Amino acid sequence: MKDNYPVVCISYRDMKAFCRWLTERERAAGRLTRELEIRLPTEAEWAYACRGGSQKSHYFWWGDDLMEGKGRFNISAVDFLPGRDTVWPLANTPWSDGFAFLSPVDHYGKKGRNGFGPADMCGGVWEFTLDHFDPEGGHEDVYYQDKERLSVSRPVCRGGNYFDVPGNARCAVRLGISGVSYSDSRDGFRICLGVPPKTVPVPGKK
Repeated sequence: MKDNYPVVCISYRDMKAFCRWLTERERAAGRLTRELEIRLPTEAEWAYACRGGSQKSHYFWWGDDLMEGKGRFNISAVDFLPGRDTVWPLANTPWSDGFAFLSPVDHYGKKGRNGFGPADMCGGVWEFTLDHFDPEGGHEDVYYQDKERLSVSRPVCRGGNYFDVPGNARCAVRLGISGVSYSDSRDGFRICLGVPPKTVPVPGKK
C-alpha cells in the first residue's frame, strides 16, 4: 500500500474504529473539542459535498456530460491491460483516465476537485457513509435500521469506483453494502469533522 492511494479492503466497522481512534488522539492533543468528532459523513452530507455547491441536480459534480469528465476522475475507461485489445461494450468511457486500475489521491489536481475543493468525489473508490441503506431513497438526517439502538447493518456507499461503469459514478447513485464486516478492493472512505450522529452496527451481521 502506498501513502498517496486511497485505503481499501477495510470494513465499515474498521472505518468507525479508525475514526474513534483519530478523534480521541486529536482530543488528547487539545486539537479537538468534545462537541465535535471525526467520523464518516452522513449520506446527505456526502451528497451535498459531492455536488460542490451546485444548485442544480447534475449527473456529475461538473455537469451532465460524461465527456467533460476526461481528466477529472478515475473510472472504467479505455485503458488496455497487457494482451487485451477489447473492452466491455457500453461499460467504459471512450477516453483513457490514465490508469488500468486505481489512481492516486488527487491525481487530477484542480480539474479533479469540485466547487468545495474535495478531490475524487466521483470514481476512485466507493465511499462509505454512516447511514443504513434504505431502498426507498436517501434521507436528510442520518438513517438507522433501528432508531432506538441507532444501528446500521447495511451501510450506504456512494461515488462509484475505478472498475465501475461510468453511470455508477453519478452524484445520486447509492449502493447498499452487504454488511458491516464486508471489505473490498473497490471500497474506501472519506472522513469529515462534525457533530456526533452516532451509529451502532448490528452484532453478527455479515
